Amino acid sequence: MTFMEHVKELRDRLKVVALSYVVSLIFWLIIPRDLTNPASLLEGIYEPMLSLVLDNVKSLAGDELIIIAGRLASPLEIYFITGAILAFITSLPVIAYETYKYINPALYPHERRSLYGFMAAFIGLYTAGALFSYFIVVPLIIRFLAFFARVIKADPIITASDYYMLVLSSIALMGLLFTTPALFVLLVRFGVVSTDFIKRNRIYIYGLLYILIAIITPDGWLVGNTVLFLPVVSMIEVALIVARRYEKRREELSEMNAKQCKFCGGVVYPDNPFCTSCGRSQE
Repeated sequence: MTFMEHVKELRDRLKVVALSYVVSLIFWLIIPRDLTNPASLLEGIYEPMLSLVLDNVKSLAGDELIIIAGRLASPLEIYFITGAILAFITSLPVIAYETYKYINPALYPHERRSLYGFMAAFIGLYTAGALFSYFIVVPLIIRFLAFFARVIKADPIITASDYYMLVLSSIALMGLLFTTPALFVLLVRFGVVSTDFIKRNRIYIYGLLYILIAIITPDGWLVGNTVLFLPVVSMIEVALIVARRYEKRREELSEMNAKQCKFCGGVVYPDNPFCTSCGRSQE
């Protein structure tokens, strides 16, 4: 394909992504929550699909916090910001598929397998991080804030904007933080970083990681930071073991003065251009 053909393909795929995002946005902001009662809008009891998510987020506060609107425009801002975030999450499969189809012709088979593994790990870890934040970290933060409000004899009141942004940002950022091990393994597999570097600088890396977690955690308190810090460190240690396997593979090939097959990942010796596994020529 020529450069302009690549640009046109990129344009077409971006159109699909944009359309999927708009459809997702309409779904969350406009489609009625109760599909069994389409006349709810006329009856004055209409609620969009978005309210399902907001109800669950609000339930995390329980009786610990009193949520108020604050500014008059805050509910409208929360409505559209939350809708935009949910539309992005909903359209992520389409974004991932269109991205993959665009770069797929440039990938060798073993690179595709690496990408499949990385995407599966990334999605799984992100989901685990988001759920961990939703069920454990955020409730702990809420109880902590409410406890000290009672200590100083104050009503635990929070504006709706602050509350929903606290919960949504915590879930999104902590989900991303949980994907760190998958990204690390991918970088090691492609030779960008080494496991020895992590092992030699553990104390500094984990110190910076704790500072980052303290910044991400909205309240920045010791217990909340530790609850999130320990699982991430555990996953990084497991990632070191997994990544070391790929390094050993590279070292073995280097000792044999061989290289990896660009089609199947097998062994190719310097005196033979054909892969010992799939038999395909590297030239």
